[in-house]
Amino acid sequence: MPGIPRATYMPYPFQIVQGQKDILFVYEYASSNRIVHMQSKSEAPVDSWMGWSNGRWEGETLAITVNGFNDQTWFDRSGNHHTEGLTVEERYTLQGENVLIYEATMTDPKTFSRPWKIRLPLYRRLEPNVQLLEFKCVEFSEELLYGDLKKK
Repeated sequence: MPGIPRATYMPYPFQIVQGQKDILFVYEYASSNRIVHMQSKSEAPVDSWMGWSNGRWEGETLAITVNGFNDQTWFDRSGNHHTEGLTVEERYTLQGENVLIYEATMTDPKTFSRPWKIRLPLYRRLEPNVQLLEFKCVEFSEELLYGDLKKK
């Protein structure tokens, strides 16, 4: 699983479902999902790939604090990593009818000398009858595709 924030900026769609109490994020990639706890803020019972999300509204912005990660996810395909001490502060701000501005600030004192931030627009899919599908990553697919290019 890609973890947070990578699940948000990968080239696979995701869906945000707002319930009466909490918010659900459903990701196409690896059938990942996470619950944003809006009322009952709590600590992660165990470290996990997608972390533990506690959210709040700051005016029109959904602000989410995510922690409780294991140290297995990467920030990118290059393998840039973090430790279990990672905290991600996310902000989703509506910019227009079909655009959210996504900001994420990563803090991990065991890996980075200071917090760092990404910011990008997220666009709503407008195709008729758009659906969230499943994308399952096949284990060792990179070895199958690119293994012959490795140095011997």
